[in-house]
Amino acid sequence: MLKTIAAIGALTLLPVAAQAGGLPDYPFIHVSATGTTSAMPDLGQIDVEISASDADPAVAVRVVQARANDIRAAMTQAGVPLDDVEVRDVRKDFRKPDANAAPAPVQYDIRAGVRINVRDLSKWRAVAAPLLDMPNLDGFMTVFDTTRRDKIEMELAADAIRIARRKAEAIALGLGRKLGPANAVSTGDLKNLTRAMGLAPNEANDRSSPQTGMDKADVLTVMALRFAQPVDVIYRLK
Repeated sequence: MLKTIAAIGALTLLPVAAQAGGLPDYPFIHVSATGTTSAMPDLGQIDVEISASDADPAVAVRVVQARANDIRAAMTQAGVPLDDVEVRDVRKDFRKPDANAAPAPVQYDIRAGVRINVRDLSKWRAVAAPLLDMPNLDGFMTVFDTTRRDKIEMELAADAIRIARRKAEAIALGLGRKLGPANAVSTGDLKNLTRAMGLAPNEANDRSSPQTGMDKADVLTVMALRFAQPVDVIYRLK
């Protein structure tokens, strides 16, 4: 069942003439609410970087190419189509010599990014485990998603609107007034109104972020997704 949390609501009663530019010119209630839930993903993505260094850039390039071939072979073994394995962004750089060190050949760094799309998470460990034992790999990053994202977000928006109405009805009842129709709704902050009223909330990230700078062991873990859908609603008071 979807869980909900209610954000701070606001009550404002104004005379017919608006007291501030951009505010409604009728008595109204402004409420905010957020629907939240968590869900397990059914899609995953692994990003990793291949790196090799050598005084001869051609040698480093061959190491990177060999490791890319190792990754492709491991993914084929794990049942991932090669169309879902992308090797990209091959870059060449060199290390500046230490001014205080003895003269030495310039070392060239060759790097390439690899992205693996995993469309069947039952294969996740079979995909991730071989990468952890390969040399020349670093910069692991995992991202998860779900094919149900649109449905989940629509359900959360409807849930947040229901919560917002219950809040507004409770406020109106406490004032001895009746709640009128919703005159404005936004899936997010009504920023101009909210700021004009001095009610702007702190910015919050309502989605899972990519897992970066990971310990290698964490690459094996499938992370649950967290969703949040805020709404702002303005109701007219009768």
